[in-house]
Formats: sequence, C-alpha cells, structure tokens
Amino acid sequence: MHRTLVFLWLVLLNVAATVFCAPQEDPALTYRENKFLEEEYALAKAPGFYFLFDLRNKRIELKSKGIVLRTWKSQRVRFWGSPVPFRALALTRKTALTLPQRKVLNAGEEETAPKPQAKPGEFELEALEIKDMPRVFALELEDGTNISVVGKEKGVKKFWSFLKWHVGMPLKTLKLHQKKRTMSLVEISFDDPKEGQALYWALTEGIKGLVWFPNGKLGID
Repeated sequence: MHRTLVFLWLVLLNVAATVFCAPQEDPALTYRENKFLEEEYALAKAPGFYFLFDLRNKRIELKSKGIVLRTWKSQRVRFWGSPVPFRALALTRKTALTLPQRKVLNAGEEETAPKPQAKPGEFELEALEIKDMPRVFALELEDGTNISVVGKEKGVKKFWSFLKWHVGMPLKTLKLHQKKRTMSLVEISFDDPKEGQALYWALTEGIKGLVWFPNGKLGID
C-alpha cells in the first residue's frame, strides 16, 4: 500500500512538472506564424514565382506553387528598424551602382573594334546572363523596406562598415524619429559574389514575396 502511494505521488509530480514547467506557447508568435502561412498559401495558389526571405535562418528562396526552385544561403544577415509587415510585398525597384549592361556590335564591325555599350535597361533580363548582373545592389519593397546585398568586407572596408552600422544607423534612426518616420533595412552578404548576381537575376521587378523575421531583434550576424 505504501509503495502504491509513493508510485502515485511520483506520477502526479511528473505530470505536474510536464504541465507547469513545459515552455508556454507565445500567442503573438503563433498569430504571426499563422498569418505568415496564410500569406504564403495565397502566393502559392497564384500563378508565377514568389520569394521568401527567411532572415532568421539566413535563407532566401525562389518558389512556385509552394515548391522551392532555388535557394540562396547567406553568410551574414543584419536587420535594422521597424518590423517588416507579415504580408505579401511586391519588389518595386532594383538599384545598383553598375546596372546590367552588355556590349553591342554594330553590323560590319569586327570583334576587335571598340564596342559601344547598350543603355541600362535596353536588354530584356532573359537576354542577359548571370555574369552580367551586379554584385552589389539594393531591392526596394512596396512598403519601403530596403534589402541591400553587399560584398564580403575585409580590412578598412570592414571597419568602415562597422562604424556605419553601429554609429551611423542609430543617428539616422534618431533623425527619422524626429520627423516621425521609420525605416526597415536588411543587409545581406554572400561569400561567393555569384550568389548575389544570381539573386539579382532571379528577382524581377513586380515579383511578390514575404520577409520572415519573427523575433524582431536588431542586428543578427
């Protein structure tokens, strides 16, 4: 009898520990996850491609009908500013210091003759190759979120980037706050510059997608 009572007591303690010590589910996070899934489901039902920036896992995906067509794994991701909305956003603009260009030969010219460059935007994206794409560029979403793809930094460039991010960004945020404005900035870098070029090539203006960053902390490396 005594052993039975002890056994029952241990069972009750184990149940209590399981119920009260188990991590409680965050209702806000659950809501965001459900909202995110609803938005992706809507994108998956529509024809065409869409993108997914998973900042927490440093992963970018190009998808269609819910199927992953291409994945980019970034070596570094940093985020600053206001949370990105949990809804589908269109890519409104791509900017780069050096826009995609291709040299053109006029009829009758030889291969060795000087070749005039085509004006940016003269060629359709499909006519250009990944090697024609810029390595450093910015993607602007319809809500104003800016996603910058930067090169791998070393030495002085790395130190300057550190100052720009940790000193310049707070000052810029303060200035915007005084004007009652906000910003959302994502910075991504790849060890292999070809990955960034492929991303620029794949994401055409007008494509819609989602940015998933549920914890909302400032700056992740």
